[in-house]
Amino acid sequence: MEQILYTWSFEDSKNRSPLWYSIAFAIIIGLVIWWFLTAQYGLSFILLLITGLAYFIENNSDDIVTVSIHELGIQVWEWFYDFAKISSCSYIYEWSNAILMRIVLHKKWFRFIDIPVNNEQVTDIKNILQDKIPESGEAKLSLGQKILRKIKL
Repeated sequence: MEQILYTWSFEDSKNRSPLWYSIAFAIIIGLVIWWFLTAQYGLSFILLLITGLAYFIENNSDDIVTVSIHELGIQVWEWFYDFAKISSCSYIYEWSNAILMRIVLHKKWFRFIDIPVNNEQVTDIKNILQDKIPESGEAKLSLGQKILRKIKL
């Protein structure tokens, strides 16, 4: 049986305020009305479908996600990634605090997995993964990722 070398959990809920939902609802309804008035019915329908799907996923997903480092790979919730499928990993810091561990996969689509961490976890993870995955240095969040993080998407 495969041994678990390290495990941790993090909360994946966004903790959005009622004001956030009110603003998002107003923007969505405004876009739907605008697109409907300009005869772009398809865009209105697609936006409503995406909004409904996002709301459904958010309300039916677990708030706590468990990450485990095994002898043969990393498991994030139900998905397992062999070390052979992982190209490298890096750590993203905000000031001097670690906020994310970025795993880079050997895939064309969905190449990155960002996992929330703290400084203590990064120290432990680096010791465990030093012989298993190459570390690609310190990564940075793109402007788009910073904006999405600020508006809690």
